[in-house]
This record gives sequence, C-alpha cells and structure tokens, in this order.
Amino acid sequence: MSLKHFRLKLISAAIVAVTAPVSGGPVETEHVTIQLVSDRDSLQPGRSILVGLYFEMENEWHIYWRNPGDSGEAPRIQWNLPTGFQAGEVQWPAPARLGSGSVIDYGYQQPVLLYVEIKTPKNLAVGNKETLSADVSWLVCKDICVPGKTSLTLSLFVRTRPGPMTTSRALFQEARSRVPRPLPPAWSADALSDRDSFLLTIRGAGVGKKSFFPLEVDQVDNAAPQTTTALPDGVRLTLKKSDRLLKTPAMLNGILELGSGRAYIISALVRSP
Repeated sequence: MSLKHFRLKLISAAIVAVTAPVSGGPVETEHVTIQLVSDRDSLQPGRSILVGLYFEMENEWHIYWRNPGDSGEAPRIQWNLPTGFQAGEVQWPAPARLGSGSVIDYGYQQPVLLYVEIKTPKNLAVGNKETLSADVSWLVCKDICVPGKTSLTLSLFVRTRPGPMTTSRALFQEARSRVPRPLPPAWSADALSDRDSFLLTIRGAGVGKKSFFPLEVDQVDNAAPQTTTALPDGVRLTLKKSDRLLKTPAMLNGILELGSGRAYIISALVRSP
C-alpha cells in the first residue's frame, strides 16, 4: 500500500468529517473557513459569471492542489445548479511545495480561491432569484489531517444588465493572476526520457528560478531537487522519475512556476534517447 493510501485510510478511521450546511456567508469548520462567492451581484440571461470557493486556513494548516503530491487529497466540488446552467472546469492557482524530507505535497497554506465560470441559459426570467449550490469536501493538514465537508449556497437575482462587481472582486483578480497561462507563442517545451530522469527543455524561457509541478501522480519524484541548466535558447530542468512510474508517459503535463507569481501550462512530448 502506498504512503498516500495508508495515510488516507488512517485519517478516515481516526477522524470524523466536519459538516456544516450554510445558506450564504462564510462557514467556519475545524481549521478552515470556506465561503461561496461570485464576482457580480446578479445573473443575466445567456451570460457568464465567475463563482468560487474561498478557503482560509488556520496558521500552518494547508489544503491540497489538484495533484496533492506524496500524500493528501484535493478538494472535491459537486455543483448543484438550476436547469440549463453549466459550470466549467475548476481553475487552480499555482500551488506551493509543502513538507520536507522524502514527503513533499503540493497545496495552499495561504487563502485561496478555486473558481469556475458558470454559464446561464438564455431563457432566464428577469426578476427571479436563482440559487447556486455546491457540495464540497476537503482535507486540511498540519501534523494531523482533518477531512471536512459542507454544502454552500448562493442566491442571486436575474437582471437585464450586469450589476456592479462584488466586494469579492479582488479575490477573483488575485486568483486569476495566479492561475497558469498557456506558454507564450514564442516558447516551446519538450522532454527527453533518460534512464532515471526527464529532461524538460523550455525554449524561450529566460534564466532564473523555475519549478515544475506535475499534473499526474507517480511520474516525478516530488521530493527530489529539480536542477535547472541554462541553455543558449532557454532552460532545461532535470526531473527525477518516480519510483512508482510503471510506463514512460507520452506527454509530460504540468505547470512551470517562475518564482515571480507567474505560471505556465506545460504539455511536453516525451522523446526517447
């Protein structure tokens, strides 16, 4: 049994999840305060709105990124929306490396907003109030881990024209600045599968601190140092392969974090020597 599965089984057996239904406003659970927020104060027929889950953790506690790393579990969101509404994919801000030694996780110690774009149908009746709901579960950890879950709701009126931005606007602006972007058009990425490492080459990237966060589990050794080598036309990162990697992947997918808050989506074709 892997370390991750063992730890999660131990957590599930030892700790009872915290459940706190709410209708509007923040919910305080054990070590986490969570709230469902939107960037606008109303809905419009056939238009989109940004809606997100804002997590605030107690000092030194953390939740996890979409790939949690060597242990843990990412938050899960089940949207319950009115007929005709459609929710897009969750937008995950770039994570931080957490832990030390042989166990490294990816997640968030600072407050974080996980948001989606929700599209409304064109036949919404102006003047009505619509309720958006989400069932959310998460794992928050420090020296121990505590699973939690809650149901959150947000009710908004349908209006003809967009209303003003809400007080949560700054949260969305900050989160959007941290969500990884596509590589600039002048950049390119490819990877070479060496004996025990992936050599990830980013052409066009300047010299400086860079970190790669894999999207897939059990491909890269999360705890191993990532060596950066300057090239005439970019940089090369040496990523040690995971001991649990069973087959060389066709693509190496992840994000490249530049240390300045900027992050880019990496989808590199893996070549053989």
